[in-house]
Order: sequence, then C-alpha cells, then structure tokens
Amino acid sequence: MKRKDIIALVFFLFFITSFFLSFFVALKVILMGLLVVYAFAANSLKEKINLLRQRKHLWLMLAFALIILVSFFMSSNRSDGLRFLQLRLPLLLFPISIGLLQFSKELRNKILLGIAIIVSIGSLVSLCWAIYRFIQTDNAAWLYNDALSYLIGQQSIYTSLLVNISIYIFSYFLFFHPLSQGHKILLSLAIVFLFIISYLLASRSMMLVLYSSVLIFSFYYVLKKKKWLEGATLIMGLFIAGFMIFKFFPKTINRFRELAYTQFDYKSQEEESHYAGELTSDQWNGANFRLAAWRCGWQIFKEHPVTGVGLGDKKDELFKVYRQKGFQFAISTNKNVHNNYLDILFSMGIIGLLVFITGWIFLPLLQFIRNKDGLALLMLITFSIAMLTENYFDRSIGGLLFGFFIPFLLTTNSKTVTEKMD
Repeated sequence: MKRKDIIALVFFLFFITSFFLSFFVALKVILMGLLVVYAFAANSLKEKINLLRQRKHLWLMLAFALIILVSFFMSSNRSDGLRFLQLRLPLLLFPISIGLLQFSKELRNKILLGIAIIVSIGSLVSLCWAIYRFIQTDNAAWLYNDALSYLIGQQSIYTSLLVNISIYIFSYFLFFHPLSQGHKILLSLAIVFLFIISYLLASRSMMLVLYSSVLIFSFYYVLKKKKWLEGATLIMGLFIAGFMIFKFFPKTINRFRELAYTQFDYKSQEEESHYAGELTSDQWNGANFRLAAWRCGWQIFKEHPVTGVGLGDKKDELFKVYRQKGFQFAISTNKNVHNNYLDILFSMGIIGLLVFITGWIFLPLLQFIRNKDGLALLMLITFSIAMLTENYFDRSIGGLLFGFFIPFLLTTNSKTVTEKMD
C-alpha cells in the first residue's frame, strides 16, 4: 500500500474503534474532528470542486443540512433545538469532508475489511464480558439484547447494524476475492460468530434483513454461479446453525412473539415486556408501542405538512399529543417516535423528507446500481430499513454511523479527477 493509503486507513479505523470505547466519551468527538481535518487536507481545493460538480448527491445532502439549520432557527425551543442540531452535525461534516475524497475501490474495501475486524473484536469482548456477568449473577438476560452490548455502551440496534455490515464485508471477501485456504477458514469462522452475535442482540429488523439477504444471495450463488454443492452446503449449514442457536439461546424468539400483540390502549399503565420474561397481551412491547407512537407523529405531520413543527419543537409537540391521548407510558419512559423518516416528516415537513430521501438514499442507490457495487448497495438498504423502526438522528452513534458510511461508500463512485480535468 502507498503511504497516503496507509494514512487514510489509520484515520478511518481509529475513528471506528472509538465506537467501542464507551469509557472514553470524548475520544469519539476528537477522532471525528481529526478525520474531518484529514479529509479536508487530503486533496486540493481544485480536486474537491471537481468532485462536488460530479457528485450530485452531495448537493442534496448539503441542502438537507441547510434545511436542518433553518428548522432550528424556526424553533421556539432553542435549547432542545441546539441539542438535536449537534446530534445531526455529522450529516453536514462528513459530506463536505469524506464526501469530497476519491478512493480506489480496492482501498475502500480494505478499509471496510478493517472495520469488520474491529466490529468482530468489539463483539467478542462484549460477549466475554456478558458471559462473565452471567456467571456472576446466574442471570441469562446478560447474554441478550442491550445487555450483551452493555460494555461498549451501545444499544443493540446499532451494534446489530454494524454486525450485519461486517457479515456482508466478510462474505464479499470470502466469495469474490482470491484467498488462501487459511484466510477462508478465518472468514468463515468470523461470519458464523457474527451470526450468533446477531441472534443474541435480537434486533428484529436487522435479523430479518440479514436472513433475507443470505437466502437471496444463496439462491443467486447457486443459480448464477452454478455452484450447486457449495450453495446447497451454505443453505443447509445456515439452517443447522439457526436450529442450534435457537436450541441453546431460545429467549430471542420472544422478540418475534411480540409481533402477535399489536393491539394497544394509550391509557394503559402496564410495564413494557422483556424478552427474558413472560409475554402477555396487555403489556407494552416494541411492536404495539411503535404503532401507537407512529400515529402520534402522523397526527403532527397532518397539522404541519409543509415545513413541520421545527427541529427544536418536535419533542414538545410530540409530548403534547402524548398527553392529549393519555399516553403516560411514552411520557414516563421519554420515548421518541421510533421512525427516522416520520421524525423528519413532522419536524421538517414533506420538503425536508423528500430532500433527505433523494440525496441520502435514492441518488446513492442509483449510483451503486450503475457501478454494480452490490456490497455498498446492500449496506445502504440495511441502513434504510433500520431507520424504519428507530430514530437514528436522535442518537449520537446513529447520526455518526449513517453520516459516515454513506459518503464513504460513495468515494469510489465518480470518474477520477484527472479524467474529469482532461
């Protein structure tokens, strides 16, 4: 590798490592700042201007950042607005820094491989800690969901996203790169390990995306590549692994049983169900709470459809509807709307949502399809689905992950600057 490529690799991997060092909160911000400074200094202003002309998605990404800023100034609650604005800073900083870099696909994928290795190490350390706590307390709940990712200070949904992405990356290198037998064995073991971690983290949306992706890829690999034996072995192995994981770690299935209990009463004072406990129809759970909260968010949007209620006022307006409906459970647990798209819709209106979807999802999607970049396409789809059930931009790690990965994946999807200048 060239010296400049090694420098890029170090900056990017140090930044990702900070996500797993919960005891050093400031490190994440420091390394993000260093990464942004590196990106600004990595190429010339002329190269950046040429890249900005080529990358139309960046125009809409910056337009969305401007809408966020305008929405903040339109708000009456500047205190909440400033907090929400800070959480969304990566949506401005990364497009104008990482978004204006040009990497070869080989270098980008090496960085992605490094990210997958870091996620695997972080997951292994978290699992060891969880097992230690389980032995100490004799409480199996330590092995599941948010408790499993307690050591690294992440909610399970974000760790599950990183685990999914890492499985995609390892699989890409395993199936589409020439590797020694030893490396193939290591990647296969890493993939199996991450499947176990994904199951234990028990994020429904990420598990469904992962399993669907595996099945689609398996059939593609069998039919397109005519790898009949390998494909059949892969599918059979996955079914066996799934059965064994379910046999030894059955509690995750409770997360899916919640989907049978979608009815709700806003005035219910019942506690939220827990995957490690008994599930009953009168409890609040992840499914019926979201259905209830989404109705509240939709009601606000219908009253303010064009520009929304403003970034700083969105929580006040949501809790006003909660109070109107007697939704005490959501108030006492300080719940947001748990849908990133709906949150944008009622806080910044239909204009904000259209600009966001076009710049951050639709145009990148087209670019990945044109470039036949299946790995990046799958990662973008995973992010897009993850935001259906979580409010990513109200969490620091959510904004960092999304704001970082999408511009980074697009660093290879342009003609080279020299070609443009010629």
